[in-house]
Amino acid sequence: MPISRRPWVWGPAFALLTGWTSAWWAVANLPAAKLEPGHLGRPEVWGVPLAWAVVIGILGWLLQGRTAPPAPSAPPPDPLTSLGPLVEALPTPVLVLNAERRIAVANPPARALLDLPDGPSLGHPVAEFWSADGTPKGRLEVTGRDGSKVPIEVTLTPLTSGPGASSVVMLRDLRERPPSAAILEGLVRSSPHPAILCDPGPSITLANPPAERLFGYGPTEMEGLELAALVPQTHRSAHQGHVQSYFQDRQARTMRAGRGLVGVRKDGTEVHLEIGLTPLDSDRGHFTLATLADVSEQRRTEAELRRSNAELEQFAYVASHDLQEPLRMVASFTELLGQRYRGQLDEKADRYIHYAVDGAKRMQQLVADLLAYSRVGSQGKALTPVDSAAVLARVLEILGPRVRVAGANITADPLPVVWADEVQLQQLFQNLIGNALKFRRDVTPTVHLSARPDGPRWVFSCADNGLGIDIQYHERVFQMFQRLHERGKYEGSGIGLAIVKRILERHEGRIWLESQLGVGTTFYFTLTAAPEVRP
Repeated sequence: MPISRRPWVWGPAFALLTGWTSAWWAVANLPAAKLEPGHLGRPEVWGVPLAWAVVIGILGWLLQGRTAPPAPSAPPPDPLTSLGPLVEALPTPVLVLNAERRIAVANPPARALLDLPDGPSLGHPVAEFWSADGTPKGRLEVTGRDGSKVPIEVTLTPLTSGPGASSVVMLRDLRERPPSAAILEGLVRSSPHPAILCDPGPSITLANPPAERLFGYGPTEMEGLELAALVPQTHRSAHQGHVQSYFQDRQARTMRAGRGLVGVRKDGTEVHLEIGLTPLDSDRGHFTLATLADVSEQRRTEAELRRSNAELEQFAYVASHDLQEPLRMVASFTELLGQRYRGQLDEKADRYIHYAVDGAKRMQQLVADLLAYSRVGSQGKALTPVDSAAVLARVLEILGPRVRVAGANITADPLPVVWADEVQLQQLFQNLIGNALKFRRDVTPTVHLSARPDGPRWVFSCADNGLGIDIQYHERVFQMFQRLHERGKYEGSGIGLAIVKRILERHEGRIWLESQLGVGTTFYFTLTAAPEVRP
């Protein structure tokens, strides 16, 4: 048994042994001393005990320094191998690599993904996880057990620092795993909107209850029907072309993207639909989810609105056109009356004649502007690709005299080609630039036009340094016959911006403004991009 090296074991033992020996010696020598005074200081009384104490102390010190040879200890466990139980239990593919970039541990999902043999310690090199320059690869392809290429994502986390560090590698299979057909059917059935699941036939695999009610069928009656059975006979040839086009690329097609459809119910009545198509894959093959919406009432409302708008446009055109002749007569004869009798009647009569002439002229201008407003919708031309820069150049030629009188500086960035009615685009530019020249301050007028792309559209801007518009009038200026200044100060009827807004509505664009009083105004408007016009 090895002797302990701890001082707290030997110290008390030496003290007890020394104390007991000294006491025994003193008692044994008391009779010999005959209890004489000063006997306790005699060497024959304490000498031997002290000698024993010294000897025993030296012996204890020597014994304290002796140790038995240490028992051999077990080597420390390999930290990489010790991770084995933890890594084996993970549900995702994980590897542990040693300093030589060889696999120390691979869990079952990783072995299955990389087609590795069973066993936690493999020693297999995985140099393909690193590029030639030593940087880890984020994605790569490995060969699966069936010989196919499997795309995976690799995430390496060092366990130690320095060159040749060991690492933990997490792998992710990037292949899409299609859901089961039962899951797809459950999603379709639970949808609150009409939905049909179709196979490539194309025939109906499943129709949910809202779809059955939409087409007037009972439960499960639609299953197995050809899709063509839901389309009127007169539309089936066109529908077949749409189906073939879809299955050529199987791209998702969102609803309200110009894919209207006429369907036929079980009783033969027709229904207007909008349809969205989504390709789906499951463990039973390829399917398509058709999401439907009944827009019959909406189509009837739109048709009625178009008819009403057409009647209003026609009425405005006829009314304004038919008013032109009598107004011209009134204006002409009142002017002749003023010229013939001015100064021959009293001052009040001259003032009345002036009011009549001015009123007739303003009425002519209002009717002319109303006629122009009505013509935006009734006499507009088809939209074609138009070079807006060329249109702006013509507008500047027309406005040349006004530009020179005002001393204005008009500039423009390169402008794009857009889908537009060329005449109406010219009218739009002319109204915006004309307003900038009209409502100017006592500084050199400047106008700058530019455009920037915004998805399928261009956002134009027309910025000036004019009077500016108070924020409370930013919407009002686009209404008909709205004026922000007294009638005598600026000419016009206040319909120019209303016409601009109407033109942009016809072009499926919009207009808005930003302005600061005494600084200037910037009008923004949008137009749809078009392909370049080649000469």
